[in-house]
Amino acid sequence: MNAQGVKDEKHLNQLLQDSNYIAQIKLDGMRAIVHVTETGLRIYSRSAGVADPTCPLEKTSSLPHLAALKFPELVGTVLDCEILIPGKDSAELAGTVHRKELNQDNTKVKLFVFDCLQHNGISLRDKSLRHRISELLLFSHTLQSEFISILSFANTTAQKQKLYAKVIASGGEGIMLKNMNATYLEGARPANNWYKAKKSASYDCVVMGFSTGKGKYNTQIGAVKFGQYVNGKLIELGQASGMNDEERLLMSRFQDQYIGKVVTIKGMERLKSGAIRHPQFVGLRKDKQPKDCIYYRGEQ
Repeated sequence: MNAQGVKDEKHLNQLLQDSNYIAQIKLDGMRAIVHVTETGLRIYSRSAGVADPTCPLEKTSSLPHLAALKFPELVGTVLDCEILIPGKDSAELAGTVHRKELNQDNTKVKLFVFDCLQHNGISLRDKSLRHRISELLLFSHTLQSEFISILSFANTTAQKQKLYAKVIASGGEGIMLKNMNATYLEGARPANNWYKAKKSASYDCVVMGFSTGKGKYNTQIGAVKFGQYVNGKLIELGQASGMNDEERLLMSRFQDQYIGKVVTIKGMERLKSGAIRHPQFVGLRKDKQPKDCIYYRGEQ
């Protein structure tokens, strides 16, 4: 089940105040579906492999310390989890998990359990999240391992607000807001089930060009290529979409008129390269000159 982004501050506040939604910290790792078997844990990604598009990619061999864990009283149980290496981001984790040769980082990967899809062979996917979490909490004490944690949640407005403020203040990625009445839908993105509220910042950038659109936008632009000045030179820092249909159409028709214009780009943070993580187009900024869109190395 995939998450939708929170639309704006008003939407975020509505979700924080809605008693049907709980909040959990958003971890910067990789989703994993974990099967408890008689011989240990089997760990799968949410996406399919290239060799067989119908079968999820198995990561068990890359994580032998997790694969060796046995919970005989939970055989037939399927858990929805996030795997991560504390202190490292998802890109570094992916490099570790996808590497053919094992190294010391593989044994640092931990499991954070947040949902139970099946308990002792009985599917819970058609049950509400409230029911599934209750089931998970009933047997959570049996998942004893230094490599496994049950992800806690906040359910009152005050608790959710406190969690969100704490995560953002500590430099975390954000929180997930989940509908306790929702059933589990494999690979789906149903409306009103899961929302992600992530930290973000705005950056004023210069339009440097456009990429070609795909699908229904194959006759229009796909994204805006943007950059900022570094030591007096305009450097491309990424591409962003998110414009409405009217903006996209105007940019497609009059591309030359937009080159050199200042636009506001919203993103999560700066990467070490200076690029903006998960950039999104916000709009034109007519009150600022391109020469004032400067990136200073090391800036956050």
